[in-house]
Amino acid sequence: MDNDKPEECKVCFNNYDEELRRPRTLLCGHTFCSQCIEDTIKNAQLTCPSCRAEHSATDATQFPISYAMEAVIKKLRSIQVASVGTVSTKCGQDHTRDIRKKLQSLAQEHKSSISNLISECEEALSQLSKYQGQVRDWKTQHHQLQDRLYDLLEQNKAAVELLEQEDTSVLTMTTEGEAGKKQLQTMLENLNTVNTAQEVFTTIDEADHYNVEVEDWMKKCQELFPDVNTVYTSVKV
Repeated sequence: MDNDKPEECKVCFNNYDEELRRPRTLLCGHTFCSQCIEDTIKNAQLTCPSCRAEHSATDATQFPISYAMEAVIKKLRSIQVASVGTVSTKCGQDHTRDIRKKLQSLAQEHKSSISNLISECEEALSQLSKYQGQVRDWKTQHHQLQDRLYDLLEQNKAAVELLEQEDTSVLTMTTEGEAGKKQLQTMLENLNTVNTAQEVFTTIDEADHYNVEVEDWMKKCQELFPDVNTVYTSVKV
């Protein structure tokens, strides 16, 4: 019966229209006219007349209009209008078969369209799955890179600390060297101005003392700089 008269509401058996009896589809998939749905709602609940499924609702407009059903009805009406005037039984039977064929053709078109859409959806899901795998690989690589960068930062921090210590040592040695050089220059000037033997001996003694200090300083420079560990650590980082 459903296939013979799809233009009828299966509750009131009235034809669907575009006003009070527009076809609406319940969440369970069954379709009835708006008026019957409205009349069936009791205490904010609706029981499907076909499958007895329960739906929460306070108004028929909560359920969507079945535009597909309206399209079928329009096709049926156009077919019926074209066949007005046929009075013989044989013509009536042919008309019924023609309607069934057209309905079957329409259903087949929709089935084909849905099948194609399912295939496209499966293809999109397959591509998403591949892309998700690639994204997860990238995430893993970035986590690994982050770990390596952290290790490098720690090594760099240690290298900076060594260089800071070396810089301080170089500054101290430079200050000592500048002082020794200045003292030697003073001794050189003093030797140019001595007049007596006593002044000569005194100046030479002082000069010898400063000579020893500067020589010791130069020896320390050669032993301490450059510091092999500091240079190796810096170059490695």
